[in-house]
This record gives sequence, structure tokens and C-alpha cells, in this order.
Amino acid sequence: YQRRVREAVVSTQSTGNQVCNDVLLTGRVFSGQEAEKMGVALKSVPSRSMVLEESLKLAEQIVTTTSPNATMETVKLLRAPYLDIMDARLQLEAEAQARCFASNDFKIALAFSEE
Repeated sequence: YQRRVREAVVSTQSTGNQVCNDVLLTGRVFSGQEAEKMGVALKSVPSRSMVLEESLKLAEQIVTTTSPNATMETVKLLRAPYLDIMDARLQLEAEAQARCFASNDFKIALAFSEE
């Protein structure tokens, strides 16, 4: 069993420009093993039935090695650099989508899909 990954939040900070270009420009479908190699996923497992088991192992490791407060603060600090960047990127994406929806290409595609 290989879980196919089609969409993920992919950032250049975590994966690099090449991975972002590959995923965003081609829409390519890739396996869980590939996602792990590219840095999109932390870990892949050989079967769907193992996902919960592996997730619980990781959660247990986290809660037994740090305090809840320290864990929450660490997560906040790890995510902080991405928040401003993410807001700016989401704004750019919204503007790009608005331009695409207003384009002739979109109108043609919409008309074609309604036929």
C-alpha cells in the first residue's frame, strides 16, 4: 500500500525551491515514501493501518520527554517565522486567483465545462 499525496502545504523553507516547483507546477502525484524523501512528510509507513500506531508512538515520545508548556512554547517558536510569510503568500495567492478567475482562459474553461 502506498498512500498517494496530491496536495500538501509545501514551503520553500522546509523543502526547497525544486520540490515546490515540482509539486506546484506539475501537480504530480507521489507516494508517501517520496514525500518523506522530499521533506514533505516526516515519515511514511507501509500500510494505512500503521498510521495511527506510528502517530501515537510519536505523541508518546513528545509527551514523555518535555512538559506540556515547553512543548506548546516550542511549537509557537518553530511556527513563528512562517506566520508573517504565510500571511503574505496567502494574500499573493488570493490576488493571483482573482486575476485567474477574471481571465479569458477561465471564461473559456468554464464555458467548456458547462457544455
